[in-house]
Amino acid sequence: MADTYYFIKDLINDLERGRIKIPSFQRGFVWEPNRVAYFIDSIYKGFPFGSVLLWRTRNPLRTERNLGPYRLPENDPEYPIDYVLDGQQRITSIFGIFQNFLVAEEDEGTD
Repeated sequence: MADTYYFIKDLINDLERGRIKIPSFQRGFVWEPNRVAYFIDSIYKGFPFGSVLLWRTRNPLRTERNLGPYRLPENDPEYPIDYVLDGQQRITSIFGIFQNFLVAEEDEGTD
């Protein structure tokens, strides 16, 4: 997805549809609440906040990680899956602040 720009609403919609997933080899969500607040403040102020690297495939991985405390739904098999290779902390922060579809779970475990 080189040189592709995501709007926050599109990112959230793709996560809610299961089109973006976290591979199990990624670490869990580790940002503290104050870091999330500073990050969201920088978005609000229009500051650049880096890129996100996604790997698109039609072959789902055997194991996937939750998006922080959120269990993502299954993807429609007609669509490829975008696995997050870089930017998981930022994506999880954005999703946790702006989405209102999924309820956070207690344990972050893996699928």
